[in-house]
Amino acid sequence: MDEKRKFTRLAQEMPIRKKVENSDIVEFSKTQDISTGGLRIATDTPLNIGTKLNIEVNITGSSSPYYAVGEVVWYKEKDQTADNKFDIGIRFVRIVNKSDLGDF
Repeated sequence: MDEKRKFTRLAQEMPIRKKVENSDIVEFSKTQDISTGGLRIATDTPLNIGTKLNIEVNITGSSSPYYAVGEVVWYKEKDQTADNKFDIGIRFVRIVNKSDLGDF
C-alpha cells in the first residue's frame, strides 16, 4: 500500500493539553504519533470533524512546550476493550505563542 502522508510520523507518546476553542475545559492526553503536519491522540472524548482545538505539546527533549491551533480531520471509535474510546487525527492549522491562546 502506498503511503499517502505528506509528513513522516514519529510514533511516540508525549503529554499534551487540549481545549476546544470557545470552551473552558482543558483536557490532558498523550500523542500516539506526531509529525510537522499534525498528531493523533487517544481520548475518551469524541470530537467532531472540523472542531478547532488549542493544543500544548510537550515534545520529548525540548525545554519548553509548543503551542498550536489544530483542527480535527478524522476520528475513529476504538474497540470497547481499549483504554480510550476514540482515536482522533488533528491537523496543525498554525503554530502560535502561548499568549495567542488567551486563557489556556
